[in-house]
Amino acid sequence: MNDGMTFDQLCELFGYTPKGRPLDSKEAAAILGVHFNTMEQYRFRGDGPRFFSPPGTRRVWYAERDVLAWLASGAKRSTSEQVAA
Repeated sequence: MNDGMTFDQLCELFGYTPKGRPLDSKEAAAILGVHFNTMEQYRFRGDGPRFFSPPGTRRVWYAERDVLAWLASGAKRSTSEQVAA
């Protein structure tokens, strides 16, 4: 997925300063450069970063590492290269 990169390496790769807490959908969307409604679509389709929704709540949270790792999972070296599934 991310070539075994550590969280620190992922932060360095993307110039990200960790917040040290779970991220809500708007914060995760900002990191990924998408609209926060896109995060809902990712969750619906099951093709975005892993998320957490505590029982009995409607809140959705993302781990910073999961968001950065998902972003890194799309790394390619050429436009003809397929992204690993």
